[in-house]
Amino acid sequence: MPDVLRSILDTHPDIICRYDTQYNVTYANLAAARFFGLEQDSLIGKNVVKASSRFDPNTRLDVLHRISEDNPKSTDIEKMPDGSLFEYVCWTTIGIFEDGELVEYQTTGRDITESQKLGRELKRKSESLAQARAELRTVLDTVPARIWYKDDQNNILHLNQAAAESMNMSVSDVQGRNTYDLFGPAAKSYHEDDLKVIRSGKPLRGHIEPYTPEEGIQGWVQTDKIPLTDGHQEPRILVVSTDISALKDQEAILQSVNKNLNDFASMVSHDLQAPLRKIGLTVELMDLELGDEVPESFRPYMSDITDGVRGMRELIQSFLKFMRSSPESIELRPVPINDVLADAIEVFKDEIEETNARITLPQTQRFVRGDRALLKQVFQNLISNAIKYRSPNRPLKIDISIEENKQFWSIFVKDNGTGIDPHFASQIFDVFGRGKPERGVEGAGIGLALCRRIVTLHGGTIDLTRQNGHGASFKVDLYRARGT
Repeated sequence: MPDVLRSILDTHPDIICRYDTQYNVTYANLAAARFFGLEQDSLIGKNVVKASSRFDPNTRLDVLHRISEDNPKSTDIEKMPDGSLFEYVCWTTIGIFEDGELVEYQTTGRDITESQKLGRELKRKSESLAQARAELRTVLDTVPARIWYKDDQNNILHLNQAAAESMNMSVSDVQGRNTYDLFGPAAKSYHEDDLKVIRSGKPLRGHIEPYTPEEGIQGWVQTDKIPLTDGHQEPRILVVSTDISALKDQEAILQSVNKNLNDFASMVSHDLQAPLRKIGLTVELMDLELGDEVPESFRPYMSDITDGVRGMRELIQSFLKFMRSSPESIELRPVPINDVLADAIEVFKDEIEETNARITLPQTQRFVRGDRALLKQVFQNLISNAIKYRSPNRPLKIDISIEENKQFWSIFVKDNGTGIDPHFASQIFDVFGRGKPERGVEGAGIGLALCRRIVTLHGGTIDLTRQNGHGASFKVDLYRARGT
């Protein structure tokens, strides 16, 4: 063998070995000598099958016996025993034929340990990825929300079972298709909203829109649209929709009921006030017409009629105000509750001075989420009750304080008045309910009912926490808000 070729083969990292049909080595490069653990010259003439305990003789012979003129090449991967130079070797053995007769073999061995390790790691990660995808698919398919993953061309790349079922289709039938093929004219609106989100990079949350697939049930959904792009990939968008059709139906029914109630309240107010006006006017005309001729014994009756008419008018107005309070009438925003309390107290400035009442207010400003005018009405009613039901035996004291209660501010309004009869405590928040149905105390029995309705519309609660002869205490829980 020429020295140049020998030099090239000796620097090659692969194991290169030639041997005759009796398996005796006729040539081995330096890599082969290192593999067998012998000097290069001493390897010549050795039986390649028996030259090293690192070979399994039967395996080697099986390979060699498979070599034929029709099948001159054999490639196999062998895991080597511990202590070998390489952990995995890829053996390629070819038969050299002359005039159809096998005259020699050549085997090349390549170290593939790293590629095998990488292959095993890739397989492990692929299996883990497949398992993660299967688990994610299970999770997505058990979520009741409809989940879509789309590109900027409105193609549906992935979706969950709920999304497919909403169109009366399977996931495989929908995946890869364009929204325009599945939603008809409605797809244009969906696509325009998607593009706004993708281009702005800002999510759209809580968007309420009609849901109108070509196949499936039409309804309403509340949708979150989230852009998914880092600038290096094609634009994508994640769409999560929750079916709110039942809520929209209930909302329509509630609006209809509220309108009917409002119409009913207005009708009752008009129909009741008309005869009251007539009664009141009749009494006034009788008083003017008869003048001093009205018997003194009649005057208390006429006064009672006048007071009754006035009280009935107040009752009708209170009832009308109660019936018309609804979620549509409030706009929730951060409200400084200390200022609301001060405004409510200002309404009763004269009564407070006349009775020498003492009122304690919180010093630290707190903010709640609410409608300022309606919240003023709540505390105005509570302060009014404290003044009306004050004790004749002691100066009136009203203590208003605020405590933190998780996501709420708890506002306490306490007085030292006559309190609330325990027998009537359970009905004080009912319409026309009275905590102390005493004669001579003005009121229609709607104030506390209105308070509860307003506080409930704010998502809060109002409760009576004390009802004895030493006064009453009310607690109002309202959601906390950040100050502006």
